[in-house]
Amino acid sequence: MQLILHSTIAFVAIVSICFGAPFKSADKCGYGACNLGQPDKLNVHIVPHTHDDVGWLKTVDQYFYGARNDIQHAAVQYILDSVIPALVENPDRRFI
Repeated sequence: MQLILHSTIAFVAIVSICFGAPFKSADKCGYGACNLGQPDKLNVHIVPHTHDDVGWLKTVDQYFYGARNDIQHAAVQYILDSVIPALVENPDRRFI
């Protein structure tokens, strides 16, 4: 079970490095590089991400596989299973 977890983490790290590498899109960095669109509209950035509160309420394996839903509904495995194909399908997407 630990081998599967470590393999998944390694795979996600590789995908993050390959698809999540920053690229230069403008001469400025930060807010100055952002296309604000219409000045009378609020510009919101949605950043997809996941995290695992290891040992907080459940073990690593319980968080990853979604066991012990009586404690908390969390299954990191399903997040990664859906995010990785979406990243491969659309290389403009990023996942942190």
